[in-house]
Amino acid sequence: MPTLEIQHVDPTDERALRAWWEVGRAAAAERPVDAVDSWEAVRVGYVAPRTDGRSVLVAAVEDGVAVGAGRVFLLRGENAHLGVVVVDVVPERRRQGVGTAVLAELERVAREAGRTTLVGTAATPVDADGPGPAFAAALGYAVASEEETKVVDLVTAPAGWGGLDAEVTAALDGYRVEVVDGRTPEEHLDDVCAVLSAFLGETPENDLDLNLEHWTPARIREHEDRMEAMGRAEVVALAVAPDGRVGGYSDLAIQRVDPRHASVGITLVLPAHRGHRLGLAMKLATHRRLLELFPGCAYVETTNAGDNAAMNAVNEQLGYRVVERALDVQKRL
Repeated sequence: MPTLEIQHVDPTDERALRAWWEVGRAAAAERPVDAVDSWEAVRVGYVAPRTDGRSVLVAAVEDGVAVGAGRVFLLRGENAHLGVVVVDVVPERRRQGVGTAVLAELERVAREAGRTTLVGTAATPVDADGPGPAFAAALGYAVASEEETKVVDLVTAPAGWGGLDAEVTAALDGYRVEVVDGRTPEEHLDDVCAVLSAFLGETPENDLDLNLEHWTPARIREHEDRMEAMGRAEVVALAVAPDGRVGGYSDLAIQRVDPRHASVGITLVLPAHRGHRLGLAMKLATHRRLLELFPGCAYVETTNAGDNAAMNAVNEQLGYRVVERALDVQKRL
C-alpha cells in the first residue's frame, strides 16, 4: 500500500513548487471562477522577500505524486500570534486523510513558531455546503466570520457605469478622487497611514482574533516594494477632502504576468467623511484605471460581510454578483 509522506516545499525548487501548485489548481477546478494564480505568478511570488511574515509550504506526496498541498503564512507585527492556513487536496483523494495530514503539519509548524491562533477560509457554494466547512469543523475550526465572494465582469459591466457618474458628482461637495499607481505620494503618506490603521476597527470582523494594525510611512513603503518584487501592480484611489486631507482609500491588485483577474484589497471611508458617495467614486476610479492599464483583465473579485450594507450596495451598483460564500474559520491552538 502506498505511503503518504508530508514534505516541506522549497520555493526555489521549481519542480517541487510546480507540483504543489498543480494540487491547488486541481482542487479549485470546480469553483465558479478561475481565481488560481498562474504558474508564472506563483513562481515569481513565492521567492520574493517578505517583511510582513513568512510562508511555509508543505505537500502530501504518494508514490512521488503530490496529492495534497498546504501553506501557513506566519504573520509578523501586531498579529504575530496568527497563522493563516490553506489546505488543498486533489478531488479524487478527498475524505481519505490527506487534508488532515497536511493540516496537522501546518499546525505543528505554527505551534513551533509560537502562533496561538490559526485562521483560514472555507469556500462553499452560495446555496449548498461544500466539503470545506465540514472538513474545517471536524478538525476544530469554528466559523468566526461569514462573507460573500463576488465578481464583476469587466467585459459587460462598464457599459452601465456611466449613469453613476452624475450621482457621484452631485454628492462630492468639494471632495475629489486621486488615483495612484504603485507609490503613495509623499504629501498623503501620513493620512493614508491613519486610514489604513483604522481599517480593522471600522469593518465587521465578527469573532476573528485580530488586533488593530499600526501603519507607518516606512511600513507603506515596505509594502509597495514587496508588491513590486512579487510582480503585483496596485491601483489605489484616495478620497481627498476640500482641505486636502485623505478621508478614504480603495485599492485593487493584479499580477503583471497573469492579468486575467484582479482583486480588491480594502475600501474604507472614515466616518467624518461619509455621505459623499466616496466609496462608489473610488471604486469607479480604480476599476476604470485597471482597464486602462490592463485592458485584457476579465473580472475583479472581492469579499464582503453580508451585513456590510454600504459596501454591498456599492458593489451591486458596479455590477458585482455573488458567486460563493467565504466562511472564515478559526482555531485557537
